[in-house]
Amino acid sequence: MIRSLTRSVRSFTHSVMHALDRFFFHAAEPYAVGMFRIMFTITMLINVLLRIPHTEFYFTEAGGVWAKDAPELLPEFHRTFFSFHPGTYAEAITMQVVLVVALVMLLIGLWGRIGSRITAIIAFVCHVGLMQRNYSIVYGADIVATFWLFGMCLMNTGEALSLRSYFRKSKIWLEPVWSRTLSSVGLRISQIQLCVIYSFTGFEKLKGGDWWDQTAIWKVLGNEQLMTADLSFLRAVPLVIGLATWGTVLFEVYAPVLFWVKSTRKWVILAGWALHVGIAATMGLYIFSLTMLSAYFLFFDTGQVRSLLRRIGVNRIAT
Repeated sequence: MIRSLTRSVRSFTHSVMHALDRFFFHAAEPYAVGMFRIMFTITMLINVLLRIPHTEFYFTEAGGVWAKDAPELLPEFHRTFFSFHPGTYAEAITMQVVLVVALVMLLIGLWGRIGSRITAIIAFVCHVGLMQRNYSIVYGADIVATFWLFGMCLMNTGEALSLRSYFRKSKIWLEPVWSRTLSSVGLRISQIQLCVIYSFTGFEKLKGGDWWDQTAIWKVLGNEQLMTADLSFLRAVPLVIGLATWGTVLFEVYAPVLFWVKSTRKWVILAGWALHVGIAATMGLYIFSLTMLSAYFLFFDTGQVRSLLRRIGVNRIAT
């Protein structure tokens, strides 16, 4: 009986370890990573370029934040062991220019398996440094961008849908095991991070009475300072307010599970796109919405990406 129990435990342990091995180390989807890379880097480039003209105000003492006091703006739990941020206007400009160049290199996919990761690390370091310089201007898109850049530090983002792959003569490209494994880990931790974000925000909403009595959405839609258009007429349509309120909560609570179910994944992705398009259209949070939506491509498989590219007429790189 003891031997039988031991064999059962060993078999179960082996099955679990095998499943974890396949989940974390055999999930590289180069086309999905390529679509993610393109959408995310374009979005982040726009965000960085919009900030460069305001460098003096954002990243120097002219904005009221002294370089030596910059780390104090971070919540105590998130303070780093050492600070790395620009101290002068010239350093801030230089760091942003380096970040822009790194993002452009990532976007076009010029480098190979090592170069793409080094470029992502450079972009990650510059982005974190700028965030540490003035945390008061940091918002959701910047924080989420940190997660995606970290994932890209592990991925070979230029394996597909890149300038390098476009001009590659041979269509058979054998990626080394170490590189494919790292790409798989980067993809998985980015997917998991997306689910953690939704889970946290969803359950946090359930703690607030505004979401239970369905007034949370109205407080946003009725705030003229937040809205891009006057939506006060929705006051007379409480059903829309209720559906928007509970639809948001239900999506954020259940999406982290339904993303992993193949039969429901398509519908969850469509619901997520609808949610973030709505946020962008009503509140003007375009950068945040696009940053979040870029990670949705990581849940696509190669066939789905190729099908999407063919539908939009990009046949050459869909092959």
